[in-house]
Amino acid sequence: MSICRCALLCLALAPGGSAPAAQPHWTSYQDCLREIRLQGLAPAEWIGHSCVLTYPARKPVYDSAGRPVLDALGRPATTPVTLSGRVFFPPAWRVGEGARLPLVVYSHATELRKDAVPSAFGGQEWPLAAAAAAWFGFAVAMPDLPGAGADAAAFHPYCQAQSLAYAVADSIPAIRLLAGTDPYLTRHGYGWDGRLFLMGYSEGGYATLAAVRELEAGGQAGFTGSACMAGPFDLSGAMRATFIDPITRYPRPYYLPYFVRGYHAVYGPRLDPLAAFAPVLLEAEADGDVLSWTDGAQDGLVVDQELGRRLGMPPDAVNLRAMFNPPWLAEQLDDPAYAASPVHALLAENDLYSGWRPTRPILFCHSPDDGNIPYANTLTTIDGLGREIRAAGGDPAALLLLLPIGRPGDHIAHAAGALIAIPSAFAWFYFGMPDLGAFAKLRW
Repeated sequence: MSICRCALLCLALAPGGSAPAAQPHWTSYQDCLREIRLQGLAPAEWIGHSCVLTYPARKPVYDSAGRPVLDALGRPATTPVTLSGRVFFPPAWRVGEGARLPLVVYSHATELRKDAVPSAFGGQEWPLAAAAAAWFGFAVAMPDLPGAGADAAAFHPYCQAQSLAYAVADSIPAIRLLAGTDPYLTRHGYGWDGRLFLMGYSEGGYATLAAVRELEAGGQAGFTGSACMAGPFDLSGAMRATFIDPITRYPRPYYLPYFVRGYHAVYGPRLDPLAAFAPVLLEAEADGDVLSWTDGAQDGLVVDQELGRRLGMPPDAVNLRAMFNPPWLAEQLDDPAYAASPVHALLAENDLYSGWRPTRPILFCHSPDDGNIPYANTLTTIDGLGREIRAAGGDPAALLLLLPIGRPGDHIAHAAGALIAIPSAFAWFYFGMPDLGAFAKLRW
């Protein structure tokens, strides 16, 4: 699909219902998105309705050595945690009274600030979800990822597969209950039409694929399809190569300390920030240190500036390798030690591209020129899951679809790719998850 066609976004006929004269006449998803951004926080009801979601979820339990605790039946033990999020609904004038809505669970991308979450109308992505609800007629749920929102006392388990899988999967029963409890929904007779889609971009794409694996493994798939976009699915391979690259500048350097600290919060001594970080980043100076910068009080852009200043270079000139303690790097991430290192084992535990088989369609969207999360993550995942499907006698082409966001050399960066991929995923769901040949012919 051409980039211009992707960027046109949703010029199909609107879902059922017609707007009263006083209501806006949207001709595209972009019109709707623009209107929501103009409205600011809590858009007016004629654009749609939203409510806060608070729900019980599972949290994996690890012992003091960073190993999973097992319950009496030999299964991974969990402890309860309360998580939050926000759910967006279309206005009744758009979809009609008594509407039956498909449900989309949309996992947001990395946000360092603990209040930059959908439940608080924080972060950059909630308008995309609100617009999809209003334009396509979806109910769009956005869970706050763990370690933020209602769970702000904890540190976010950044790209820790089991924690994120539980957070997404456990939101679904609570979302379904809203049809009988939310006043707006009951007043207008809204309910569910039986379809359930999962999607996310960047860390949200990783969380989504982790949740898909969790649902498939539990024999409770119960969903229609998913869009897992530009996620770091291959931590032990493609992302490790990015960590140790001595030359390439990394666009958002705060991701690395956030990752290390997130794993330490789950695994304790198996990944110790005091051993992993370069000593210069740990020096307590008047402006703090890497631990205080990444505590969730500041935006990632601020942390990028702090990291660059401490390393003596502009933030856009930082490479991730410079942020590690050299002896630790040699023992844990560099060859030849990496093959048998504890950190290799830890990263491999959280890879998502093998050891399970999807049975529902997955759309992968990724820019070949993504500098934050290399395209190789998606290619490795499609290859690995394709082998699992073939081994079970299935056809990978029927389940795994790749929509490249541009071509190599188009220089579509990670954030710019999101503005194309996320609406594309909503449209793919709306049109019934067609194959890419049919999808490319649609005029949105």
